[in-house]
Amino acid sequence: MYVALTGATGFVGSHTVKPLVEGGHRIRALVRPSRDTSWLEELGVEICRGELTDEAALYAFVEEADVVLHTAYDSVVENRQLEYLRSNIFGSLTLLELSRLAGVRQFICTTSTYLLRSDVYTPADVYQTPITEDSPLISPESTYVMHNTVLESACRTYYAQFGLNTTAFRCAWIYGVHPNLEKTVWRDIFETVQRDTKYESTFGCDVVAVDDVAAALTAAVDNSASFGQVFNLCDMFVYNQELAQLAQEVTRGKAKIVHSKLPKSAAISSERVKKLDVDLHRGLAGIRDYFEALHRLI
Repeated sequence: MYVALTGATGFVGSHTVKPLVEGGHRIRALVRPSRDTSWLEELGVEICRGELTDEAALYAFVEEADVVLHTAYDSVVENRQLEYLRSNIFGSLTLLELSRLAGVRQFICTTSTYLLRSDVYTPADVYQTPITEDSPLISPESTYVMHNTVLESACRTYYAQFGLNTTAFRCAWIYGVHPNLEKTVWRDIFETVQRDTKYESTFGCDVVAVDDVAAALTAAVDNSASFGQVFNLCDMFVYNQELAQLAQEVTRGKAKIVHSKLPKSAAISSERVKKLDVDLHRGLAGIRDYFEALHRLI
């Protein structure tokens, strides 16, 4: 399949390129003019320079593509509301419409489990009701959640009204080695536990490994079991104090970790993604593997 991929130099997209190539797909990547693409070109990826706000670039990007895989998210404009709307919301909707006009067979995108529940900061925030793909969405309380709500709703509409095969993946907090190590998730915890200090936190969140997200995205390509579907991608719920304990064991850190007795949130079910032969059960062992990889890198 001819796959047009946004976000190829970002976190999720960069981890998705290799399995797509290994799956025999031809890839065209939408990449900002300033980004280094040498590693993509070495893999045979076709480069289309442009941004989500550049309609002419998006026209060229989707031309002749069989599948559009949209993982891009412009975090640079998070504190500039109008630019955020233009890039992340209107840009995504423009990409969806141009995909339809170009005769693209499938539009795949990533959204967030924040549509279902927010992070936990105190025990009072813990959710006790199990959540599935059919659970009601929460009311957006941030521009980020609004953006994801709009994109997922648009996918449902385009599938129902225009017959465009859309697929949305609601991703939990994604962990894994980021192309930019400074942005690697939980690096702050990792470095804190190596110091002779105290670590205390009641924060908790739903998580999933980036390689599992990449596997799910790749498995959805031209897969009729994914058409018109929304999938939750969540491995487990974890507290920062658990992460700190794992990081300390890997690094042999000296920090004193305060272990509070905290309730566990009910699970966000990811059973539906098994239809794509993807299973999300790495658990704490998967996070330990990530920390060991991170330890070798930094």
